[in-house]
Amino acid sequence: MEENNWVIELLHDRGTHNHTLIVYPEGHRGVSGLSQGAKEVVREMNDAQAKPKNIMVAIKNKFPDEHPNMRHIYNFKEKMRREGSEGRNVAEQMLHLAREHDYINWVSCSDRTSKVINRAFLAHPAMVEVLRTYPLVIGLDSTYKTNRYGFPFLEIVGVTPTNQNFLIAYAFMKDETAASYRWVLQKLKLLLGEGVIPSAILTDKEGGLMRPVAEVFPNSRHLLCTWHINNDVEARVSFLCNKNKDVGRAFENGVWKRIIEASNVEEYDRAVASMEDRYVRWQSVIDYVHNTWLTDHRQKFVLAWTNEVLHFGNITTCRVESQHSVVKSWLGSSQGSLDTVFRKVHASIINQVTEIKNGLESSRRRHGALFNSYLYQHLVGRVSHHALELILEEHTRMRQLSTEVFERCGCAKLSTHGLPCACNIYMAVQGGVGLYLDLVHRFWRTLEIGDGADIPEFVEESAQVVELFRSLVDDVLARDIAVVRDISRIVHDELHPENAGFEEPKPNLTRRGRPRKQRNSTTRNLSFVEHVRNMGPRRSCDQGSSSMSTQQTRSSLGSYMSIDLIPPGFKEWLPQFMLQYIRGYCDVIPDGNCGFRCAAEFFLGDQERYGEIRSTLVGEINHLDLTPDFSSGYQSLYSSGFDS
Repeated sequence: MEENNWVIELLHDRGTHNHTLIVYPEGHRGVSGLSQGAKEVVREMNDAQAKPKNIMVAIKNKFPDEHPNMRHIYNFKEKMRREGSEGRNVAEQMLHLAREHDYINWVSCSDRTSKVINRAFLAHPAMVEVLRTYPLVIGLDSTYKTNRYGFPFLEIVGVTPTNQNFLIAYAFMKDETAASYRWVLQKLKLLLGEGVIPSAILTDKEGGLMRPVAEVFPNSRHLLCTWHINNDVEARVSFLCNKNKDVGRAFENGVWKRIIEASNVEEYDRAVASMEDRYVRWQSVIDYVHNTWLTDHRQKFVLAWTNEVLHFGNITTCRVESQHSVVKSWLGSSQGSLDTVFRKVHASIINQVTEIKNGLESSRRRHGALFNSYLYQHLVGRVSHHALELILEEHTRMRQLSTEVFERCGCAKLSTHGLPCACNIYMAVQGGVGLYLDLVHRFWRTLEIGDGADIPEFVEESAQVVELFRSLVDDVLARDIAVVRDISRIVHDELHPENAGFEEPKPNLTRRGRPRKQRNSTTRNLSFVEHVRNMGPRRSCDQGSSSMSTQQTRSSLGSYMSIDLIPPGFKEWLPQFMLQYIRGYCDVIPDGNCGFRCAAEFFLGDQERYGEIRSTLVGEINHLDLTPDFSSGYQSLYSSGFDS
């Protein structure tokens, strides 16, 4: 090397790499990534709430020569989110989107000095119109595992005359206390207005929800979901009866069913008395039924009282449960932020509005061949298809009642659905004039949403509210400028919450559900009912081997009940010298096979296997050397229903 100069000497005739050449371009940043065309695909499909894996398939199909991977899609989605936020935080972005789409929304914080959101209520303007058209039946229920904060997600759901659900509004709540539910219900009442009273509000027996419903909607009938009640009764009775699922199932399908389906108070009293008499030895079951359900809440689910409520056939919260499933199918994750959840729920609402309008128009334009008879001539095209189907069911019931239609009708369809009952249909058939439109409640006849519906209650109240606000504005303008300035600030903050500096909440570490490290899906955790149902198979009293511990063989009764629980009348029939040897007992089902069930429970561990005991006896008798008379008699006794 000469002074102040340097030289590069090639070791070989051609250059070499100090690493292996690229094999898979998808893993190399320099030759992979999203082209401008691919980015447009991501942008369009992201707006349609498509999942990243589906976006990848679309890119591969449209640009087969490009080699992006999933990380490129995630990175570009995050870049679009940051660009769309324009520097706003998550809470501000959610409120900005709500204002952009004309949502009616309210937020609250834990105290005046904090800007951290602990409750948020959002209602799409199209759904508010649907609510004001069909405000009579409302269901509420919370679901979980929808957001990264662990907040319960409350959905408020209504029903259309075409039997479709619509999401009235939804709310994020920090907890499920009475204060949180009261705040949400007060906002719902603002949507409805003072002059509109729902005829029925359906919920589960949620502790924090019971009192606020009565306080905010005192003139509405509060109904409890019968499906959840039945599940809870079956599970709890099973648990109280030594985890015997057969007893719980028999109770729910027997005496309990007769109680909730009692059509009048006298029938209800007889059903309750029958339950108390049959389960006299199970005082804990009787106490549970009375204290939990009948004493304070029978008017909310027993037919004798709910048949007086105009609920249009909605006596469960299954509609809200269905709405939970729809929303979670759009969310796809339990870790969404406020703005992410808003965008996805908004997309599901847009889809729901389209389906509702399609169903309403279908009822206006078409009807099936079943409704071509003169009986429906005044109704087709003027009431919903679902209403026609319900009337057809009642018509079938009328024919079954025959000449006793007036004595046995009960007119429940008229009071609960606002539709002609069997009596009305019978008179229309006898008169040969068909069913007139005034026999059908306005709910079923309203096939147009919003202004076209021309609902008097809302039109009248809207004019009153506008007039009141104008008078308040005049009053404020007449005050000192300091008062005007202060009230202007309050109004501005209410109209533009996205500029108020709200912040997203911190994750709730004590949220309902399993710890995050175990499960992050949107699938809900099992309830008490499902845990009881999933208990293992019933086992017989463990006779045990000598290798088992004394504690296992002597203190565990398995599915048997303690000897102390035997009713005194039965206990007296047992030989006294035997009592010291009886560890427990099982009350088998009294269906005529109780003896075989006892043997099956003891020897096979399951009374439902009593058929095997009978088969075994038949096989044994066939091999015994008995006289013909005895042999034929035993075979006739044990082999009924079996091939000997």
